[in-house]
This record gives sequence, C-alpha cells and structure tokens, in this order.
Amino acid sequence: MKKCILAIAILLCSFTAKVQGTEVSDGLKEVYKSSEARFYTFNYPSKGTSGEDVVLSSLLIAWMPSKPATTDSIESLHIYSHYTITADTERPTSDSNTTDRTLFGMLVKSRYGMSSAYNYVSRSVVIAPDYEGFGASNDRSHPYLSRELTALQVMDAVKYGMMLYQKLVDENRALAVKSDWRTFSFGYSQGGAVALAVHRYIEENGLSDELHFRGSICGDGPYDLIATLRYYLTDNGTSYGAQTVHRQGTCTLPMVIPMIIKGMLDTHPDMKAHTLEDYLSQQFLDTGIMDWLASKKYSTGDMSRLWYEQLQKGLDAQGRHYSPAQMAELFYSPSKNNVWARLDKLFTPGFFAYIADVDKFGTVPTEKGDVYQDIHRAMLDNSVCEGWEPQHRIQFIHSKGDMVVPYGNYLSFRDAHPDGEGELYRIDSSATSTDHSAVGTQFFLALTTTGSYGAYFKWLDESPETGIGPIYDLTISDSPFDDAWYDLSGRKVVNGKSSNGKLPKGIYIHKGRKVIK
Repeated sequence: MKKCILAIAILLCSFTAKVQGTEVSDGLKEVYKSSEARFYTFNYPSKGTSGEDVVLSSLLIAWMPSKPATTDSIESLHIYSHYTITADTERPTSDSNTTDRTLFGMLVKSRYGMSSAYNYVSRSVVIAPDYEGFGASNDRSHPYLSRELTALQVMDAVKYGMMLYQKLVDENRALAVKSDWRTFSFGYSQGGAVALAVHRYIEENGLSDELHFRGSICGDGPYDLIATLRYYLTDNGTSYGAQTVHRQGTCTLPMVIPMIIKGMLDTHPDMKAHTLEDYLSQQFLDTGIMDWLASKKYSTGDMSRLWYEQLQKGLDAQGRHYSPAQMAELFYSPSKNNVWARLDKLFTPGFFAYIADVDKFGTVPTEKGDVYQDIHRAMLDNSVCEGWEPQHRIQFIHSKGDMVVPYGNYLSFRDAHPDGEGELYRIDSSATSTDHSAVGTQFFLALTTTGSYGAYFKWLDESPETGIGPIYDLTISDSPFDDAWYDLSGRKVVNGKSSNGKLPKGIYIHKGRKVIK
C-alpha cells in the first residue's frame, strides 16, 4: 500500500499548485496533538460548481500513541461529513472548533471495549473536510445538499489527505497503514446525507475495493428534500407515531430553507434562469438572512436571536417597515431565541401554492423552464435515496420525533430499497421522542464511548466481502496526469528507463494507471 500511495502522490502533484490565490498543501500542517492523536490541516485541489478548479480545506486526525509499539499501525479510515454549519468558525479546521477536536480525540482512544479483532475502529485516520464555502474557500458559496458535487469534493479530500499522510509515514513521523485496513463513512444531519452520498459515490465510481470500504453510519440525514418539505407542510405533531410540538405549515429551523434553495440555484443546471425572489418572500429576504449566510459570521443560534429581536421590535429594511405584528405573521417563537417560520409567509405566494398541493409530489415534473417544476426536479435529483442499489451495509440512526429532519427521510430510503432492510441496511430509532439537536448529541457521545457504536461497526464489517483487495489505487477527479513513468516507490523514470539506463521488469505507474513491463 505504501508504495502505491507514494506513486499516486507524485501524480497528484501535477495539479496546479494555486487556485484563486490559495495554495494546495504539499504536506500536512500539525495544529494540535494529544497523547493518542495528531491533528493536521491541509488544502487540496477539487472541482467547483461549474467544474472549475478550486482549493478546499480539511482536517486530518491520525492515531499516534505516545509510545507506539513496533507492531502498531493504522487499521481504518473514517470519512467524516459534518453537520450543517453557517459560521466559518464552526468548520472542522477552525482553531475555535474544540468540539470536533474533542470528538476525534476520543474516537482514536480505543474506547470500544471490543475484542482485539475490532480495535481497528479507533486505530484510525479520520478525514473531515470543511466543505466548499468554508475554510480555504470561505469566499465561495456553500453548495448546500448538492449530493454529487459534495461527495466528489469529500472524496478528493480523502485521496489527497491520504497521499499527504503517506509522506509523514515515509519520514517516520506517522504510523504506517495496515495492508488490510477498512474504510467507513459517517456523519450526522447534513453530514448524514453527505455520508450516504459518499457511500454512493464510492460504489458508483468503482472505489470500493481500493478503499476496502465496509459501509456507513448515517444519523438523521435529509436524504429526501421533498419528504422533508411535505412534513413541514402537513405534520401536526403526530407523524410516525411520535408526539411532537411541531405544527402544520411551520419550519422549526428556518435558515435551512434559503440554504436549500440557494444550493439548488448554484448547482443544478435547470435552475440557472431562476432567482431567490422566485421562491422566497420579500419580507423574509428583508430580514437579512442571505447577507448573514454569505458573511459566514453567524451560527444558526445567532440567526434565531436576530430574528427574535425583529419579532419583538419590528424591522426596517430597504425603505420598507414591518411592525412587530407583521413580523409575527412570518415568525413564531415558542420560547425565547427559538424562532420558527410560517411557510405561507416565508415562500412567495406562487411557490407556496405549488408546494402546498401535495398531490404534485407523487410524480416527477418534466416541464423544463417552469420556475416551480425546475426546483421540484432539482430537489428530486439531489435525493440520495433512489437511482442506485447499495452494495455495502448502512446503519441508520433516526429519531421519529425529529422536527428538523423528519423520519420520513429514512422511510424514503426504505421504500426505494424494500428488500434490503435488516440485511443491507437497518435502523435504530430508539430516540423516538427526541428532536434533532438532542439526537445529534447522543449520536456523537455514542460514537466516542463503549456504547452501541462498537456493535454498529462490527455489523458493517461483517457484511459479505465484495472482492476487496490489498491495492490502494485512487486517482483524484480529472487529474491532468503528465506523460512521465514512475516506479512503485514513487521515483520518476526518464524516457521509460531508470537512472542507470535500464527498465527492469516490474509494475509502473503511467498516466494514473498500473502498467506491467
């Protein structure tokens, strides 16, 4: 594995070293260390919404005991996709994000209490990308819930990050990766949907064997945007057998609505002719939400507090005045600093009339150029449920009482794959009456303790083999490989010959492929 990664590393370096003034890393930058782990950041090359070159950033955490044994090695790779953030300080690479630092520090401390056969869970490398729009790319818009694009960008972080990690191994500054290591994808909320999209991307792009991919753990993810909207519009606190305080026609986390629409506008080809004003009311836009999101300064809690202030005092914006009574038509506050939105006032009248007709969501719209059918189709296209047949196991965790990302998202996946439940995928819905944020806390606490997650990983790992082999042979998306030849230790050979003028029999890397001479 070591030799293959090094050869690929040299090939990857043929990327342009700088895009829009941001440099691609030529090594991992250590930012923190504990007795069990090393924390690094790196910038990597990827593709943006229009296929343009972009430089994105990621965190990499590697298990490194203070006194490693000669037999110690990295036994697993965890691909972590983070939950929805709106402030740049919340990204994984942020110095002020001590939550992720604590989470991953605990993950690599061998706390699962399992037999030695499953110690690989914590003897790991974790790669946690910031996503486009945060970190090195915070001047760009975040393509929220753009399924295929985000999965590609996450996988580019995995490929480039592992290449840089191998450089540390070669310098005897990190543990080598075991030949039969395993890869898992996991995440919560937006990260749950991205983790499932990464799972799909790995399988559809033939990367399962190279990654030794075993499966995914996905928590309360928005896998189906249409199912989520339908819940907001129709649920009156009784869906899925769970009693909640949600009321029909409201959204309990209103900032996700403009994030979804902006993500569709920025990334879906059918949405290029449309604007935010086609879907969001002037009053809602006047609250300043799009400026807040663009600034990357405000958390979702900050935005709720700003809306709560508008609800109490009214709003003046662009020469328009909204009294507290008028703001109360848009927002409802069940408790201080907790602001919900009424969808009939958040959306434009035309868009609300379209989505309120739930019968429309039983079919796929075909008319292109229609402002409402186009966004309907864009949301369907970014569903991660349909259009594929998973080959590796998926452990879902989803609360039936989640009012932000409703349980219907899991049901959409189940309905698309009715024959796989119990064997190919399974559900833990034990947090039945718990809302989104509290379930997230449970998700991460369980991940880093000796609780049920040990059994989750074991279940994923016991899935039937799918031809997994010992070769790590990944190439980053659209790499412009040069015409040079490399041997498996990463040395460039000149004109098909090594430095002594001869080309011994063996395996070489040429234009990203193995060639046998």
